Amino acid sequence: MGLVRRAGPKDRAVVLAFHVALYRTHRDSVMPKALRPLVDYRDLEGVLREDVNAMLTDRDTFVMLAVKDGTAVGYVSGHIEVDERRVARKRGIMGDWYVDASVRGEGVGKALATALEDAFREEGCDTMESATWAFNKGARKAHAALGFHEVQIVYRKVLEPE
Repeated sequence: MGLVRRAGPKDRAVVLAFHVALYRTHRDSVMPKALRPLVDYRDLEGVLREDVNAMLTDRDTFVMLAVKDGTAVGYVSGHIEVDERRVARKRGIMGDWYVDASVRGEGVGKALATALEDAFREEGCDTMESATWAFNKGARKAHAALGFHEVQIVYRKVLEPE
C-alpha cells in the first residue's frame, strides 16, 4: 500500500466523492431496497456535503486518505468520545470507511484502519469502535479480520400510521 495521510480542507472534493460513493453507490449495492426508508435522508446530497465540511474542519475528527500511485483510493473517518463512567473511558470511534472497488483486496482498507487506530492510540484511547450495516457481509468480515468483536445489534422498524 502506498501512502496514508491525514486529509485536510484541500482534499474536500475527493473526500466528498468517496463519501457520496459510500452512501449512494456502495450502500445501494449492499442494502436491500426495502430497508432504505430506515436510513434515508430527505436531502442526502446536502447531508453528505455537511458531513464532509464538518469532518474536515473539526480538529477532533480524523479523516485519513489512502493514496496509491498519486491517486486517492479510499478514506476513513473517526472521532474520540470520552465517558468517565466507563473502564475504557476514551474510545476512538471509526465512522466512515470506504475503499475504491478497483483496489479492494490490496490492503488499502487495512492500512486506513491501522492509520486511524494509530491516531487514536496517540490520543490515549483505550478502545476503538466501529459500526456497519448488519447485511454488509464484506465489512463485517473486514472488521473481524482487524480484531473487532460484534457487541451490539441495533433494530429499526418503520411505524405505519394506524
